[in-house]
Amino acid sequence: MRTADTTADAAVDAAADEGGIELEPAPATAAVEPKLLPWLARRVLFIGSLLLVGFVVYSGVEGLLQANSLDERISQTRTEITQLRQDADQLAALIAWLDSDAYIERIAREDLGMVRPGEESFAVHAPNRGQLDITRTPWWANLLPPESEGAGALGD
Repeated sequence: MRTADTTADAAVDAAADEGGIELEPAPATAAVEPKLLPWLARRVLFIGSLLLVGFVVYSGVEGLLQANSLDERISQTRTEITQLRQDADQLAALIAWLDSDAYIERIAREDLGMVRPGEESFAVHAPNRGQLDITRTPWWANLLPPESEGAGALGD
């Protein structure tokens, strides 16, 4: 292929010599392309490098934010697990209390008015209390006996 180009250039030179036409090389095109190409390549390389660095920084920051979010979710979940375990322990204590003989006797005496043989029943009418203390506890927590009464009942 090189010989064909050389032959074609020689034919053009010969034709130009016979016809008296002078051919000038195009210095503007040849001079611009070598200067333009390195400048353009440097710009593209610089912009590509900036984009790559930006992507790496963005990925790192996004990863840190996700890790922080996951740490918060883990902490919240552990707190929730602790609370649920406490609730489960209280419910287990409630089940044990409701199955105990002390609870059955208490309900029989207080709600049904039953007495053991040889005992007498009497009622004391007390004035109404002013305002009741309202606490925010689960509904089933009110079924548990007070701490002093419940400790003896579970040990029976």
